[in-house]
Amino acid sequence: MISTWLRLKQLLVIIALLNLAAGAQIAGNNSGQNQALPEVWEHGGYVIHQSVEIGYRVSDITGSEQMYNSLVDLRTGPRFLDQSLSMQSQTHDGLLFDNLFINSFGWGGDPNNGLRARVDKNKWYDFRANFRRDQTDFDYNLLANPLNPPTSRPSIPATSSPHAFATRRRMSDFDLTLLPQSKIDFRLGYSRNNMTGPSYSSVHEGTDALLYQAWNTTLNSYRFGADVKPLPRTVISYDQFLDYYKGDTTWQLARFAQALLPGTPGMVELGLPIDTANKTPCAVNQPATSLIDSTGTLTNTACNAYFSYNRANRIRTSTPTERLSLHSTYFQRLELTASYAYSSADMNAPLGELFNGLIQRSSIRQETVTGPGQATRISNVADFSATLHLSEHVRLVNTFRFWSYRIPERFNSTESDLTCTDTTTCSLLTPLSATTQSATNTADQLSFNQSWKRNQLDLVWDGSKLFGARIGFRYGDKVFHQILDFTTGDEDRIVVHEYTPLLALWARPAPGLRFNFDWEHTNNDDAIVRIGSRKEARYRIQSNYTPRPWAVFGASINLWEASNGNALTDYRGHNRNYGFTADLTPRERFGFDFAYNYNDTMQNAFICFNDSATSLPVVANAGSCTANGYNDTKNPLLTDGRYTNSTHYGMASVMFKPQPRVTAQVGYGITSVGGQTPQFNSLQPLGSLQYNYHQPLANVSVDIGHNLTTIFTWNYYQYGEKSFVGPTDPRYFHANNATFSLRWAF
Repeated sequence: MISTWLRLKQLLVIIALLNLAAGAQIAGNNSGQNQALPEVWEHGGYVIHQSVEIGYRVSDITGSEQMYNSLVDLRTGPRFLDQSLSMQSQTHDGLLFDNLFINSFGWGGDPNNGLRARVDKNKWYDFRANFRRDQTDFDYNLLANPLNPPTSRPSIPATSSPHAFATRRRMSDFDLTLLPQSKIDFRLGYSRNNMTGPSYSSVHEGTDALLYQAWNTTLNSYRFGADVKPLPRTVISYDQFLDYYKGDTTWQLARFAQALLPGTPGMVELGLPIDTANKTPCAVNQPATSLIDSTGTLTNTACNAYFSYNRANRIRTSTPTERLSLHSTYFQRLELTASYAYSSADMNAPLGELFNGLIQRSSIRQETVTGPGQATRISNVADFSATLHLSEHVRLVNTFRFWSYRIPERFNSTESDLTCTDTTTCSLLTPLSATTQSATNTADQLSFNQSWKRNQLDLVWDGSKLFGARIGFRYGDKVFHQILDFTTGDEDRIVVHEYTPLLALWARPAPGLRFNFDWEHTNNDDAIVRIGSRKEARYRIQSNYTPRPWAVFGASINLWEASNGNALTDYRGHNRNYGFTADLTPRERFGFDFAYNYNDTMQNAFICFNDSATSLPVVANAGSCTANGYNDTKNPLLTDGRYTNSTHYGMASVMFKPQPRVTAQVGYGITSVGGQTPQFNSLQPLGSLQYNYHQPLANVSVDIGHNLTTIFTWNYYQYGEKSFVGPTDPRYFHANNATFSLRWAF
């Protein structure tokens, strides 16, 4: 910490001296004695531009660091903020390359950083590469939280999310095109996506336990292809993709609520939900007053609990894909585009799972599940589009798309259970020698299949440069086919036919003003799931207005409505989005930006549930599922599961130049969310359904000459929810981030 502050003080002194020098230079305004460096550097036949920005960030956080990391995750330390380099040959006679572009950002500790590079030689090759690294430290403590009540004995709140993760994702892409301007060109590519890091999950064996999840997945993708130009304005392409996925994630029991066993040196894990009043993981037996006594010993040994749990599921998937495509404008009035892709993926996923503990309801002391799992995915994807120009202003466009896959799968498992021989005395103290072993072999063979066909016909009229219209009709079908048992022929098959009229208009009623309107209304004759929509409507309106070159306005309306009149669900939903932007720069030394967006989401459907907490309004006002024809005896209560969410986002910023060499910006952004959903648990807060997120900012940059600019940036973040916290840690935080940087550019 001391060395960090010493480095910060040294950097502040340097920045202060540079700003003093800049102030003296501005005040003197002695331009005749200070010759600026050239804006462009020419060397070796190349025009060269370069920029580098380095700096130091200071972060001061108050409140929940878990939420700060989830939303912001910017830390104190030196940073390589930005870098760019471009070399361009004006005559295309470079020795090894004609153009070179390199950009990078975020090095030195930021959660997101990347590098992009492009180098090409006219007529010979075009090479592109990029690398991205994303660091995600997510811990929203209401996610999968059991909401353990404070009245439990003992009371053990879950202060972190049982599904938190701190993963690092590294993504690389490399693409090379050879002879890009010739009759035949060739393409080679490689991509790698690797995700690793600690994370957490949960499992249910009698009770829910916290698992440490060592995440480790890798996807390697190889691709090569060729383009052939047999005719003018015609390209035929062939591509081969080879994708190889490795899933090496493992799971093991993590500590949350541990206790000693009476009379033995062993420890036992009681799991995530601790609610002894509702006998989770078990009840407190009298005369004990707590499930864990003052010495840390378990008082009820006939309790759902874990000694150990491990799971390995090594997944290997290979997916070769071939694609053939065509694009042609060879004929004067006809444009053609077509492609077809076929892939056949094979997956192997051997499972090994071990549980050691007690499942109270079945008196199981130990359980193992092993077996090989295999699956194949056969996919066919095709599309075809033809545009026929009937006249100068009228064209007919037909687009057909086909998508189909089937996934036959097999899993031959062996489950071995060690069950207490005497179930009346079964407890965590029962040794494995006092159990009876049984084994069950299960052979599952299923197939999950879907296909989708859709054709759209549009008549497009470009009346003039001032207005135009499009009218069309889309129709098709979706087939859902699931084979549950090949031996008995048990299967589900649902076919949904779609019919959608479409309409679009655009107009330029005045110079600098444009309107766009799109409408479509979908009718489906069935739905795959009960809350699948039978009717959908979309309305899109966009406008742009530029009354002056320095004034740009934009507005948009996007509406989506859906419904399903099934009497058992009565599903309704909508998403309504309204936005407005303004960009004003009346003078070179002054500018103003403003944006506002409102999003309203609603979804509701009848649901059946089971709850005895009559103090909750959703329980007190519930109807009867049994009396209304629902076949769900375990969930007898009926309510309207209505979810609403409205989000306001606003942003405004002002840029001004008090001096020719000084540029300042101040701004403010806010996201305000308000929503509602039925409360089935009195301990469940609304959380992210109701919050405010403030983000003011300010920055000042000073041109100190010699192609150097000093920059100071301040950002403030404040997150606060509008409902109660719940039985966990508060999620409120506010933070100040200050970044001091020096930029060199020419």
